[in-house]
Amino acid sequence: MKPKIRPLQITGYYDKVILTDPLGISQPVMLSRGAVLLISLMDGSRSLEDIAVEFERITGYEMSPSEVFNFVKKLNDWYLLDNDRFYEKYSALVEEFLSLKVRPLAFAGESYPKDKDELLDMVSPAKRMENLIIAKPKGVMLPHIDPRRGWDVYLEGLRAIYRTDADIMLIFGIAHSYISQPVNALSMHLDTPLGMVETDIELLEDLSHDLDFDLFSDPLSFKNEHSIEFPVVFIKSLLHERKFKVLPFIFLTETLEDYRLIDEFVRVLRHKLKDKNILVVASVDLSHVGRRFGDEGVNRFEMSQHDKIFLDYLSDGNADGILTLYRMYNNPTSIDAFPAVYAMLRFFEGEVSGKVLKYKVSYEEDTDSAVSFASAVLY
Repeated sequence: MKPKIRPLQITGYYDKVILTDPLGISQPVMLSRGAVLLISLMDGSRSLEDIAVEFERITGYEMSPSEVFNFVKKLNDWYLLDNDRFYEKYSALVEEFLSLKVRPLAFAGESYPKDKDELLDMVSPAKRMENLIIAKPKGVMLPHIDPRRGWDVYLEGLRAIYRTDADIMLIFGIAHSYISQPVNALSMHLDTPLGMVETDIELLEDLSHDLDFDLFSDPLSFKNEHSIEFPVVFIKSLLHERKFKVLPFIFLTETLEDYRLIDEFVRVLRHKLKDKNILVVASVDLSHVGRRFGDEGVNRFEMSQHDKIFLDYLSDGNADGILTLYRMYNNPTSIDAFPAVYAMLRFFEGEVSGKVLKYKVSYEEDTDSAVSFASAVLY
């Protein structure tokens, strides 16, 4: 047996660590840091005996293969291992999810109101005339942080979106769970408190036929994906009297090769949409720093500097600059916006310039952590 742990979100909590399954198949698990070290050794290359030996070498604590086995059994029971048991469960959940045809809401009544009238009131300031952006945007950057932490920043981006007359909204979100390709699409319609938003499924399927990778490889990653749900809900609330369709995409990159595949995706997408009236909405956040994200604390200067460089390239419409920044520094402040903003700028091929509308940092004092985010518009 050579156990392999699945991709999981790890959050520090004082002297403990919380493992969260972004797919929602497993419940969050709180473990000691020693247990997390043990899990880190489960990469599919080591036997139980190898894991026990390596753990003892690192920590000095003697652990028998039988102790490792008992721990692995618990992980298996929790569906945290990358094995046949997990994939059987995963396949059943994918089939159940896709059979719904319409993606259900995951955050209504929690991050934003479930009541449609309350939601309409929430977005209504974006329709007011003061400071209204007159030109019709080609692209807009919105946050995807919980609206309760940054609604004032959302409103500035929604103010720009209110000027659009687009028939199709491209939603470029960020995958918060593992996807096997650098970009994925969802061929389902999307529910909102104000009714269903229609996805142009025919166009997505046509697009997928011209790509060399599976655009629909990981549909379950959309089940709890707030970087898709938040913008769709708020745009529907803002433009509820207008008719439009959406194309929902999520991005996740680990290597520079992933950006080559994004280039291919954008090239084909641009060709398919050349005669369409579209708006691109990047649903992204910026830096993630501090103990919650594995850092010793918040380096405010480093965070602000990397955010500024990133936003300057965005304002210049410079996709190559975004990629150069990633290549040079390897994203030390964990800006999650890289692939979605890169794809948005590449889509317009340097024919846009932008303006940052509002920038904000949300601090968590109890975890000494911070997330930065912004809204911006491209013309």
